[in-house]
Amino acid sequence: MKDWCYEFAAKLIGFCVSRLPRPVTLTIGGWLGALVFWLAPQQRELTCEHLRHSLTLSDERRVKVIAKQCFENLGKTVVEFMQFPRLDRKQIQRYVTFEGTEHVEHALAQGKGAIILTGHFGNWELLAASISATVAPLTPIVRELRSPRLNALVSSYRERAGYATIDRDTGVRHALRCLKRNELLGIVADVDTAVNGVFVNFFGRHAYTPYSPVAIALKTGAAILPTFIIRQPDGSHRAIIEPPLALKRTHVREKDLVINTQRFTKIIESYIRQYPAQWIWMHRRWKTQP
Repeated sequence: MKDWCYEFAAKLIGFCVSRLPRPVTLTIGGWLGALVFWLAPQQRELTCEHLRHSLTLSDERRVKVIAKQCFENLGKTVVEFMQFPRLDRKQIQRYVTFEGTEHVEHALAQGKGAIILTGHFGNWELLAASISATVAPLTPIVRELRSPRLNALVSSYRERAGYATIDRDTGVRHALRCLKRNELLGIVADVDTAVNGVFVNFFGRHAYTPYSPVAIALKTGAAILPTFIIRQPDGSHRAIIEPPLALKRTHVREKDLVINTQRFTKIIESYIRQYPAQWIWMHRRWKTQP
């Protein structure tokens, strides 16, 4: 029953927001995010605590402003995702401008595919849709939702936006086949989750981080392209595709995993420092410790 209720609520909200003009939708999304900010004290305080510690902010007013903006960005991301079924390729292309697409072209010219590496930054779902619509077909690795009905609904939204996904827990072979077909594989690697990982420095603290992008790249020879989507003040988005990550090879696998995971984590951190309101500071990023 609970599963059905989740699906019904998501469909109802999606039906309503998908028929509104985009500026109105973004305003509503911002309001919903702000509402959650005020009604979820534990998540609000965790966000503020992470901001204080990571960005060494002493101005408490500044901390709360950024924290509230984080929730607003998340609210906008959710309602934008709910509009996916009514967006066509041209609309997606109009909302997102790209820099660095030549790095994808060069990587695919090598015939080994490429890994689009990003974080829970900006609107990462729109990033996947816009890459598929503008650059080249992309297949992200995702974690399935616990609610089967809600997971099926989310998957259908992604497919309508032009991209399919691979289940994180069962899709390793599919991911390797994707690269073997010389396609783009998407990986989000900035959260503390139950997968194989290593400890690296993230904002001055040990953070347990998935090493799968590095492990796959070392195994297949695919380039890792750090890529980020940045929400703009006018509601549009700017996506930046960085040059390939220079992988260091010491011939000691464990050492290579740590060194190169640290390298891509440092790049993710640099974008978060530039745009702190566009990352998910409410996530318990440092819950696992050595």
